Amino acid sequence: MKSGMVPAGEDALAESDSFIQEVSEEVRRDRMYAVWRRYGPWLIAVIVIAVLLAAGKGWWEGRVEARKAELGGALLEADAIEDPAAASSAFLALAEQGEYDYPVIAGLRGASALMQSGQLDEAEAQYERIKALPEVDPRFRDLAELRIVMMRSETMDPDEMLDRLGPLTVDTSVWRLPALEYEAAAYLKKDDPKAAVASLRSILDIPQLTAATQGRIQELIEAISETLDTPAADIPVEDAATEDAATEEAPTEEAPTEKEGAQQ
Repeated sequence: MKSGMVPAGEDALAESDSFIQEVSEEVRRDRMYAVWRRYGPWLIAVIVIAVLLAAGKGWWEGRVEARKAELGGALLEADAIEDPAAASSAFLALAEQGEYDYPVIAGLRGASALMQSGQLDEAEAQYERIKALPEVDPRFRDLAELRIVMMRSETMDPDEMLDRLGPLTVDTSVWRLPALEYEAAAYLKKDDPKAAVASLRSILDIPQLTAATQGRIQELIEAISETLDTPAADIPVEDAATEDAATEEAPTEEAPTEKEGAQQ
């Protein structure tokens, strides 16, 4: 055999391998076409849906931001009205037509404007409506309750004040500081300065209390303690609540509580 010549057997083997490779590729193409014919339309539909969802999400987020900006502008416009009666009308209109948290915020501002214009009954009714909203943020509900107590503090029965303020004076309440101040005022109305001092001393335990607030509370404690036989610094915070509860649970026959008098 001459050098450089390929044996006939090797030629046949190479042609056989090439033929098998071509057949295998053809089979793979046929399978791919079959899979595409079966699942291709679904894949295209999924891609189209994904694109539409992404576009829809972007459109919705843009609409929400635009609506919030519109409502925020309306809130600022109402806030710029100097006449309380006119401001309350603008706020309450926004409370009826707004979305998201704006109806509650506008309702609170509207009630405050009603209070400034001397319409206390209407303001209280608005605060009660906010409290009755099923999905209102608990912080807004508590604020509405606190505002009612603040507005009616001069005429409200001190026991009712204490009942309303009780849930607002817990450690987790964001309105704990003003609630404790009005709780102290309620105890003073009940002629119980010791309990008032205990409430005020609880304020001093609130973290991150400003120096100005701390100084003001200290002055109140010192002013009230002048009427006490026991120095204010010696009154444990829990003593007042304990003694007050014991008085309500076991009243003397000569001095029944107001609740028992109402029941009789």
